[in-house]
Amino acid sequence: KKSKIISPDDKLKTAYHEAGHAIVTRQLGNQDPVHQISIIPSGRALGYTLSLPEKEKVSVYKKGLLDEICILLGGRAAEKIMCDDISGGASNDMERATHIARQMITKLGMSDVLGPIVYSEQNNEVFLGRDLGTTKNYSEKVAEQIDAEGYKFVTQGYDRALKILEENKDIMIFIANYLIKHEVMDSEQFELCFTEGVTEEMLDEVTARKKKV
Repeated sequence: KKSKIISPDDKLKTAYHEAGHAIVTRQLGNQDPVHQISIIPSGRALGYTLSLPEKEKVSVYKKGLLDEICILLGGRAAEKIMCDDISGGASNDMERATHIARQMITKLGMSDVLGPIVYSEQNNEVFLGRDLGTTKNYSEKVAEQIDAEGYKFVTQGYDRALKILEENKDIMIFIANYLIKHEVMDSEQFELCFTEGVTEEMLDEVTARKKKV
């Protein structure tokens, strides 16, 4: 809600956070294009970056899922670069990134170390003397390998996000400053931000033109 009172510091960090998500999404390529960036609070979220698919996806692939992890960690990476601090707002992103990594390893067979095997944590068969509930069909050694692979997938995604944002730091600052003033940026304005010599006036002209239509 717009009535929610947000401190200037939180607003700035949110602007960097959302700019981070958006820039990583664009620079990775082959991703759903950024449709809108907002730092208007909605529910528990202080902002959002919305990407809309151009075509229906019928399956998931390892590269795409690794990219998704990288995108999710783009907000945290932006906060680290620009604020040298990390907010609790990135916790949901990290939870989702960790979940994707674990699914890739245990359900989709996308780990080169563990191979094309499903490592289930739920046994649907009931045997005499076995309690109903969650059980593992793998050893503690395999569990350690799963944890190590998950850590690798997530930290590599975070490192990629840091690299992308360091290379586009000026653009990130420009986007964040614009969001501080206007709170919302659409897809056309976002693409303009990657044009050499772009100014805030150029983005304002996009808004003015669309209001006339």
